Amino acid sequence: MAFIIIGYAQEKHFNTIEYNYPYWPEYKKTAVSEIYNPKWIAKDHTVEGWDWTLPKSVNPSEKSKLCIARNFGLSKNKIEELQEIHFSCNPVISHWVKWRELEPEEGEINFKPLIDNIKNAYQKGYESIVRIHFSAIDFAPDWIKKYNIPIRKEEKENPVKRNYEVSHPEFHKRYLNFVKALGESGLSKMEEVKGLFLGYASPSNGDEGIGPYPEKYANANDTIPHVRERIDAWANACSGVEHKVFMGGLSNYGLSKGFGIRRGFVEMYLYHIPDEHFGQELDANGYLIVDEANEIIKKNLFHGEENEEYEEKWATAERDFRFGINTEPYPYRYFTANLRLLQMRCNYLLNNEFSILPDMFTWVSLSLGKTVEDTPDAWCFLRESYLKGNEPRPVKNFERWVYQRDSPGYATKPVAKIHHPIKMWMVQPDRYYDYVARKGNKIGFDIDDDFLSTNIKFAVKISYLDVDNGNWSLVFQGEKGPEKKTIKNKNTGNIKTVTFFITANFENKTRPFDLEILGEGDFEPTISFLRIIKL
Repeated sequence: MAFIIIGYAQEKHFNTIEYNYPYWPEYKKTAVSEIYNPKWIAKDHTVEGWDWTLPKSVNPSEKSKLCIARNFGLSKNKIEELQEIHFSCNPVISHWVKWRELEPEEGEINFKPLIDNIKNAYQKGYESIVRIHFSAIDFAPDWIKKYNIPIRKEEKENPVKRNYEVSHPEFHKRYLNFVKALGESGLSKMEEVKGLFLGYASPSNGDEGIGPYPEKYANANDTIPHVRERIDAWANACSGVEHKVFMGGLSNYGLSKGFGIRRGFVEMYLYHIPDEHFGQELDANGYLIVDEANEIIKKNLFHGEENEEYEEKWATAERDFRFGINTEPYPYRYFTANLRLLQMRCNYLLNNEFSILPDMFTWVSLSLGKTVEDTPDAWCFLRESYLKGNEPRPVKNFERWVYQRDSPGYATKPVAKIHHPIKMWMVQPDRYYDYVARKGNKIGFDIDDDFLSTNIKFAVKISYLDVDNGNWSLVFQGEKGPEKKTIKNKNTGNIKTVTFFITANFENKTRPFDLEILGEGDFEPTISFLRIIKL
């Protein structure tokens, strides 16, 4: 695929360049109700394109929550229209409700319509997330106007969305009363409810953040009395099920209560690199690594992302061409964002009611919430980008318990350049592109010991660019010594995925790495993705 960028609303100087996305299909929406798990093939084989299959025995984690529908308000229509899901997941509907809908008259709070919708959704196989919006003039009830609460001055002005100053005593008192009533209603402890959102105020469409300070000043929010009182109110309302609460911004005080967090812009897949708050670190060589001791990751707290801005409207002037002037790059961005949210160890995902890569979507649903101890697979996406700074900082690889590292004799170079359709704010100027593969005569991979456990039988899936002519092999320690599986490049220029079934003895390996890809002679294979699956 290719398209021409001739201008972009947020960029005054953008050269005419041809952009290609040759390794992903054209933009096409598949309704969630039409998605099925792809068939697992239990023998060595090669397929065109990517391969996201898992054995039929793999089930979603109890921790995973896949939000594939939203109900705005208290209407029952959306609930009645919920479709049967045919692939393995824990489907969730998110109820976006305004404070004014639940307390139209002061002191007369009625949760019954919301609870009825939650129960009816459950009857259709959907658990629920509850997101009540408070801060904006159009969220809060009309009766609050009599208290003359001032309007916040936002960092970014939005003439459509204006927020009350939520720290004002009159607003704060009534907010706490409402949260107390929510706890007394029993809604938070319903088995059907899997999450409740705790936000603050924002000029965007919904309460965001957790306090008046941006996320980078998270510790400052922890010291503000009214922020702590809001957090305490939710902890009391959700006593015994505090793990259901997820915050719109980072608060260590909230984390101490057992709350989780939801960010929500993984479509910009290079954001939060590095970010110690979420266990995202860059080592001295630019490899993106995960701090497994991070509080959110270690305890597998509610950990959410939103990968859902893929309707055609996002490529229009109305939405300021958020991701480019058309939908051509959407499959690549969707692909990369999915890998990033799994690299960050998320267990909650808000998605569209469709997928543009349905097979990959089924794999994501089976990966959410899995830990190194219970995951069915581990993987490495061999890629590279460059972050803004005094010197371009490489960001190498998205990894999930499989680690590719260069070392003497195992040097690689990034290849297969994919241009960004927009100039993402965190990217080094003039380096608005990603490399999506690495090339080398010898490429080494190590696998997390906690993943390997006592297993000896695996499937290894390797997505490679079929460029140039030559043979290459997967080399590993077999039961009696080094073994290899070989494949021949045919120079089609396509992305292909080969699957090898192996019996391996990683405890007694005699080679430098657990898995090695070796080119025959001086041939250098081009590898994009390696995934190892327990059998």
